[in-house]
Amino acid sequence: MLRKIVTSVPLAVLLGMAPAAAKDTALQMVSIDVEGGGGTLFVTPDGKSLLIDTGNPEVSKATGNHPSSARIAAAAAALGVKKIDYLLTTHYHGDHIGGLEGLLARMPIDTFIDHGENRETTASTQPGAAQIDLKNPPPNSSAAGYNRYVALIGDKRRIIAKAGDVFRIGGMTVTVVMADAQPISKSLAGGGEDNPSCAGMESMSQIGGEENARSTSVVITYGKVKIAAFGDLTWDREKDLFCPTNKVGKVDVYLATHHGTALSGSPASVNALAPIVTIMGNGARKGADPARVKTIESSPRHQGLWKLHYSTPNPDVNGDPQMIANEDADQTKDKFHNLRLRIERSGKITVINERNGYNRTYQAP
Repeated sequence: MLRKIVTSVPLAVLLGMAPAAAKDTALQMVSIDVEGGGGTLFVTPDGKSLLIDTGNPEVSKATGNHPSSARIAAAAAALGVKKIDYLLTTHYHGDHIGGLEGLLARMPIDTFIDHGENRETTASTQPGAAQIDLKNPPPNSSAAGYNRYVALIGDKRRIIAKAGDVFRIGGMTVTVVMADAQPISKSLAGGGEDNPSCAGMESMSQIGGEENARSTSVVITYGKVKIAAFGDLTWDREKDLFCPTNKVGKVDVYLATHHGTALSGSPASVNALAPIVTIMGNGARKGADPARVKTIESSPRHQGLWKLHYSTPNPDVNGDPQMIANEDADQTKDKFHNLRLRIERSGKITVINERNGYNRTYQAP
């Protein structure tokens, strides 16, 4: 049964405000409120950092006068991080790559990881859409975003991720399970079982752009805890990982794919992952699709769904307001609070709502 935790760790430590002498020994994971974009920061006890995606652009209707880059930099500073060691860009849509330029102006980034060339080359997602000029693409296209991304990186270290690549960052092991729509060829440890949830699973033609389907998807391991972060990987590409065989195995923390929108998070993928805790990076008007929420909450082992935002279009799925970082339906009152996870090697996972300090703890087996 879920409960508000009683722990020997002071709340100041949970919220990252402890004095330097009280160094925390857990992995810190912060789901940053970038208003329905991608932005998740991991910091190991020895200060090594991994950032997955940089959220929305500096000038954005979503973030207004508080751009994603400022929010990411603030989250990093709260954990004593002065540079990003690794930036993993899952794909080149504006809500996942838009904050890069602003972030580079605020703090250095050592190494860039991505899936390679932009793969979204048509004027729309409709069949037969005209090809665009990749050298002079439309300003808001992923092609334009990619060109700017390459220019910003310059001669900095860049790694083109391939399925099966493994990165060791501090005490974390980061395994690429899919990149550029290519899945791992062999199952991870703990995977390999037949997936009964694949039966009758239909294809989905809507993907929201080819770059979603190309998302670099990773499983992060820290001690006993496994974390799935798949960017905006789409329904049919999920099948490549989970049907008919579950190549990934179970995880303990699931960063809800595609912000919990209808294009991802199939029963075949979620039931195969069987997460204990789900973190949904939705916006006030984006994500938290009722069918996707139902799938998550009914999956085996699931104990807690935490959201970055109250859902205005789908209020019936909001659930416990204590587990929502930004609960006001009026975005003008948004205080861009984050969700923080404190993950111990022993498998203890504490989720903290930075809005009010409310927290719950879960145990990975």
